[in-house]
Amino acid sequence: MSNSHRTRIARTVEIFEAARRPLFTVLDGIAQEDFDWNPAPGSRGIGKMCRHMYRVDVWFLKRLGIEPVISHDAPGPVDEVAGRMRTIQKQILAEVEGCESDAALMAERTSLDGKTGARLGVDVVHIAQHYLYHLAQMTYLRRIRDRAWAAPLDAWEHATHVIGDIVLEQGR
Repeated sequence: MSNSHRTRIARTVEIFEAARRPLFTVLDGIAQEDFDWNPAPGSRGIGKMCRHMYRVDVWFLKRLGIEPVISHDAPGPVDEVAGRMRTIQKQILAEVEGCESDAALMAERTSLDGKTGARLGVDVVHIAQHYLYHLAQMTYLRRIRDRAWAAPLDAWEHATHVIGDIVLEQGR
C-alpha cells in the first residue's frame, strides 16, 4: 500500500517509531561511566542528552495540552533513564494512536497553561527529528569511548528512508 493511502496517524507512528528505536541501541550495553561521561565542561554527554530529550518531550506534551506521565528529572542508572524515555515515548504514541481521525491528529490544541497552541501530528514529527539529531551526537560520543561498538547505522538509514518515503510519496 502506498503511503498516500495510509492515514496520517499511521505515517506519524511509523516516523516516530523509526526515529526512537535507534536511541536504545546506543544505550544497550553502555557502561554507566560512559553514559555519565561529558566530553567537556558544560557540555552534554549521552546521559545528559537522554534526560534533555525526555524533558523536551514533556515540554511538547504540555504545549499540546497533555499532562505528562513523568516529571522526574535526575541523573540515574542507564536503565532508569532509558525507562523514563520509554515511558514518555509510550505516552506520545498512545496520544497519536488515540486520535479518532487524521483531522484530530492535525487539530490545533491549547497548552496546559492556555497560552500557546500546537498540533499533535506536527509536534510528533518534530520530536522524531529531535531524536535523530541527538542520535548522531550520541553515536559519535559512544564511538569516542568505545571504538569497537557498532553504531546503529542500519536503524538510522531505516529512519531516513521511512521519513523520505513518506514525505516524497505525498506529492503523488
